[in-house]
Amino acid sequence: MRRWSRGFLLIDSLLSVFIVVSICMLCFSIYKVIGRYSEGYELYQMTANGTYERIMNRLPDCEACQTDESD
Repeated sequence: MRRWSRGFLLIDSLLSVFIVVSICMLCFSIYKVIGRYSEGYELYQMTANGTYERIMNRLPDCEACQTDESD
């Protein structure tokens, strides 16, 4: 093997490692973003449900409707 071809193989392998590391970091960051979105959405749902429960608890109780059944 010639000396200059070893340098080419070294650069080629470093480039391959860089590409693989970049893809792995991209996948890991996407995984983390999806996890944060899920946690945020669950927190939003809990907050919204609590707000709706407080609103419903403040409403007065419903009175029974009187229906005319003379038909």
